[in-house]
Parts: sequence; C-alpha cells; structure tokens
Amino acid sequence: MFGRSSRAERLREQAESNSLVPMATLAAAYTGAKPVIERLLYDDDLRDNIRTFVESGRSIVDELSDEGPTEIVTKLWGDDKLRGEVEAVAGAVSQGSKRIRGEKVRVRGGRGGRLLFLVLVAAVGFLFLHPRTGPRARKFATDTYGSLTSGE
Repeated sequence: MFGRSSRAERLREQAESNSLVPMATLAAAYTGAKPVIERLLYDDDLRDNIRTFVESGRSIVDELSDEGPTEIVTKLWGDDKLRGEVEAVAGAVSQGSKRIRGEKVRVRGGRGGRLLFLVLVAAVGFLFLHPRTGPRARKFATDTYGSLTSGE
C-alpha cells in the first residue's frame, strides 16, 4: 500500500533476480534449439540417421561387449560385417550432424562420379582424336552405329 510491496512480491522479485539461469539465457537457448527441434520433428532423413546410429551402435556394443582391447582391435581389423557397422555409424553421425546444422547432404555420387565421367570423356576424346587411333576408332564407331540402325 502506498508504494510498499508485500512480502510475497519482494520474495518473488528477489527469486527472479537471484535465479541461477537468467531468463535471457533461457530465451536464447530456446531460440537456438528451436530449429534443431523442428528438424528432428519434420526431417525423415535425420530420424533415419539417428535410427541407423542407434541400431548399428547397439549391434557393435553387443558384438564387442565381452572382449578385451586386443580382441576388439582384432575383430575390427578382420571382421567385415563389424567394420561395415562402424562405417554405418560414422556415416549416420556425419549426415545427421550436417542435417542438424541445416547443410545439404549428398547421398550419392558427388565428385567421384563427375571425375569418372570426365576421365571417360577424355579417354574417348583421346581415342577418337589421336592421329594413330583416330581413323580406326571412327571407322569402328560408324560401322557399329550402321549395324545397330540397320537392324542386321
């Protein structure tokens, strides 16, 4: 009354000012977590990455749970199935982390496929344009094309 606050109001203000985590920090954490949570809810590929990570990790742990360090290394070195599980875990983690950050993930191909295509084009170009092999390669190509189109 008349500018004085009640004991309950003073205690509430004191609790808000002495809180361990300020409200601004909580708001910033929520703002930063919101896109990640939305991706977890709506991105099917991210959920598949997480599922693969958990399932492969569980099978690795089941396989290696009773082994010592040297046996673990020996199994990882020699067992192709186990190594494939480890690679699946690593791939799922890599793709999942890229998806959470909002980066694009290449599922297949990429530079390796383009590089192979460029090497093949260069090899065919060399074969057809080189003075020694060019005339024979062009004759072979025209004969092959003629036999395919004529139906013989």
